[in-house]
Amino acid sequence: MKSKTMNRSSVRILMTAILLCCLSTFAWAQPKVPREFQFAALGGANLSSYTFNPSSPQQNKSVGYVGGLGVRYIEEKYFGLQCELLLAKRGVKDRYDTHPEYSFERQWTYVELPMMAHVYFNMGKRSEVALDLGAKLGFNIQDKSTSNLDASFQDFADMTVHGYRHHDLPIKQKFDYGIQAGLGYEFKMNQQMSLQVQGRYYFGLGNLWPDSKADDFEQANNQSIQVTLTLWWHHVIRGKKKVKQSTH
Repeated sequence: MKSKTMNRSSVRILMTAILLCCLSTFAWAQPKVPREFQFAALGGANLSSYTFNPSSPQQNKSVGYVGGLGVRYIEEKYFGLQCELLLAKRGVKDRYDTHPEYSFERQWTYVELPMMAHVYFNMGKRSEVALDLGAKLGFNIQDKSTSNLDASFQDFADMTVHGYRHHDLPIKQKFDYGIQAGLGYEFKMNQQMSLQVQGRYYFGLGNLWPDSKADDFEQANNQSIQVTLTLWWHHVIRGKKKVKQSTH
């Protein structure tokens, strides 16, 4: 338990240091490219699973959706800041290898707020590769389960252990937070629009339930892989033209 707490503390310290370094670089850098706001609409698939301790049955990836809006600010060559407001469905899907006739999936819908540093490299006049790294906050707004478990499920499921408590245990901690990184390719269709394909990995630092030794689970955190398609609109912030004063 102590080592787990130390590892989580280390991850949090590392995440904070990365974000502070990125923000410091952005704050002190002199503009080298025209300032630009970019606005986005995005959507895609969210493949997720949860790590439980004590352990639960083996899992398949729970397939959900992710979609929402984004904004990006570019002022420095190769660097910018990006923030999004998303709706995402993540969950847990049990796998019963010895009894494939049974199925159980529990999915949670979250409002998510990723805040990331955006590092990009031009691959030509019309394309670039980008790395996004930062933190993500989330808040649970829906809890839904689908299953075909019946009374005979009790015949092979040992309900005296924690293995199936995630089926019906109400969420106690709706707020979630973690770190994520994404790698994407962006193609500029014209001066105002570009299309991006991106893959992201998210590691949750929060748990669904309280995690003391007296609670049902000491760990119940999310890991997700997102694959998205994003349409960006570019708006260059043009400075005011200086009026040349006439001399007499």
